[in-house]
Amino acid sequence: MADKKTHFGRAGEYFAMSELLLRGWNVAVPVVDVGDDVFVIDDNDKTTRRLQVKSAEAESIPEADGGGVKAKFTLSRAQLRTAQPIELFYMLMVRIDRTAWHFLIVPRVELLKIRDAYVEAGKTRDGRGRRPVADEAATTDGLTLVVVLKGAEATGWEASLAEYLDRWPDELAPVTGGPGTVGHAVPSAPPAAGGAAPTPTAEAPAPSPDREK
Repeated sequence: MADKKTHFGRAGEYFAMSELLLRGWNVAVPVVDVGDDVFVIDDNDKTTRRLQVKSAEAESIPEADGGGVKAKFTLSRAQLRTAQPIELFYMLMVRIDRTAWHFLIVPRVELLKIRDAYVEAGKTRDGRGRRPVADEAATTDGLTLVVVLKGAEATGWEASLAEYLDRWPDELAPVTGGPGTVGHAVPSAPPAAGGAAPTPTAEAPAPSPDREK
């Protein structure tokens, strides 16, 4: 694997986009990156989702400390707290042993609730350890989220994230039919002025296996 952060991050984005394409969604990458990595589009009705992809390589946790692996992500406080007409989903990509990707897809609203609960609980926490900084008291926009994976369990900000681990939300359910589907009917051209209506266009034939690449 290339030891380049830019290459690694882009690899995570392309893996995420590949999986979305296989689920029937169209994807678009903004020419100017102002926070959203990918726009995901249902070509049937133009339903659109916003996706922020973050990638991290997992580090092993010693058995004495509970085992499993952990991955650290840096998020934007402002992005997490800002609602938009088209809501945001975080897709957190975890690369384990440099061989496989695991992912968590968390709606912005749900991740914000988890963060706020974590900050609130930290106000009365006893013992050692740095308490979480509330957003209004923070001096930077960067926000660290450490995700711990152990088997089918995932945690972050002292909350379970298991329901998001390697699972697709209903909002990103597979898209079937519509443009690009094998056998999808091709719209016929409108009749020329004063001329007869054209013969209806037949459904496009399935591609020959010899022509598939």
